[in-house]
Order: sequence, then C-alpha cells, then structure tokens
Amino acid sequence: MKKRKVIYSVILGVLVLFVLFIYNEFNGNPVNKFYSTKVLEHYLEETYPSREFRIEKGFYNFKFKTYDFNVIEIGAPPPTENGPKTYEFNVRGFLKPYVLLDSIYTENLDEPLMGKLSAEAQTEITALLKQSVPTVKGIDVSLEVQKGDYDTNTTWTKDMKLEKPIGIYIVLDSTKSTKEDVLTESQVIQKVLNDNNYSYEYVTINGNIMDDPNAEYVKDDNGYVKYYVSFERDTDIVLKDIEVFE
Repeated sequence: MKKRKVIYSVILGVLVLFVLFIYNEFNGNPVNKFYSTKVLEHYLEETYPSREFRIEKGFYNFKFKTYDFNVIEIGAPPPTENGPKTYEFNVRGFLKPYVLLDSIYTENLDEPLMGKLSAEAQTEITALLKQSVPTVKGIDVSLEVQKGDYDTNTTWTKDMKLEKPIGIYIVLDSTKSTKEDVLTESQVIQKVLNDNNYSYEYVTINGNIMDDPNAEYVKDDNGYVKYYVSFERDTDIVLKDIEVFE
C-alpha cells in the first residue's frame, strides 16, 4: 500500500509539473513577467533619461516567447485625437530578460539614408572581397542610422559611428566547392574584413549551387543553398561550423 501511494504521488507530481509547463509555455509566469517589467523600466530610464513613460500591463506572447508591453509617453502631445503616443516594447528571456523590440528606436530609423549607405557599403566590400575570394557572388549589408544623426547626403565610410556594428550577408558560388573550400573562403573573408578594420556584428555566408553563375546577383534569388556558416569578428571558424544542405 505504501509503495502504491509513492507511485501515485510521483505520477501526480509529474502531472502537476506537466500542467505548469504547458501553462508557462502559453501564459508565461508572474515572476518572469515581474522581472521583465523591471528590466523594461530600467531600460527606459537608461535609454531615454529626459522622457517620462508609463508602462501598461503586459501580456505573454507565446508565439514569440516575449512579454509585450504598451508604453505611453507622459507629457508628449498625442499624435491624433485617439489618445496619447503609445509605443510597443517586447522583452524576452527567462533568467536574463532583455529588450528585444523598442518601437521608439525603430520608428526613428532613417530608412532612406540606411538604404543609401548600405548600397555604398555593399559595393565597397564586394570589390574588396572579390580580390581574395573570386567566388563571392553578392553581398548585402545591414546597418542602422537614426534620423538626425547624419545629413541625407552623407557618404558611406567604414569609420562611421553607427548605432551598432553592421551585419554582412554573403552569397558564394559554391556549385563546385567542397566543404573544405567554403571553410577556407570563410576564413579568408574574416581575415580580410578584420585586416581592413571593418566593425561588424556578424557575417552570414550562403554557399549556393548556381543555375546560372553569370546571372546578376539578386538577394534571395541565387540558386540553392549548399553550405551555410555564420561567424563574428573573433570567431575561430572550423570545419564543423560549415553546415551542409543535401
């Protein structure tokens, strides 16, 4: 009888844990929500010290595993008759919550200037890398600039002070390349970028099988991915980092 009670207790405990797990997956939990709110409060104080905000009650977004908050700026004139200016913030993380989305920041991005600077950076980096890695097919550069930081006629330079380091997406013509070839090319690309003092957050490389290797580069329209690797400035790239897609 005692053994049976122990078994029932274990089964009940497992069921309770399972229910709590399912609940947490779809609804979050009060403790994590509390800490997420505190992280957001601190972020607003540090990032926008001269502005005052009120954080509305947040909710758990189970799809993206974030706590989503509406934040109202106190004292700011309402943009319409519908009410005060409201911004969206998303906080993610269990042990160390962090702000994933700041719509004040994203709404203030200078999209036209970002497009201009990205295109200029792409041209410069493509020409540089092709000298050492002829299989480079095309490059896209992701960068962010806030409105008012630079004049609209500003020209790209790698010494610009940006909101954060650039991201670089590279497509290689790997139709006839081996995994070892892509490793060597990735290492060379990293060395060239580092030797030329580019500040980048990450580099992502797709080694593609090209239907027409002479076709002009168009993002997301260059053959089929055969190899993939991503690295940061100080990453030691090794063979196992090269993912192969058969």
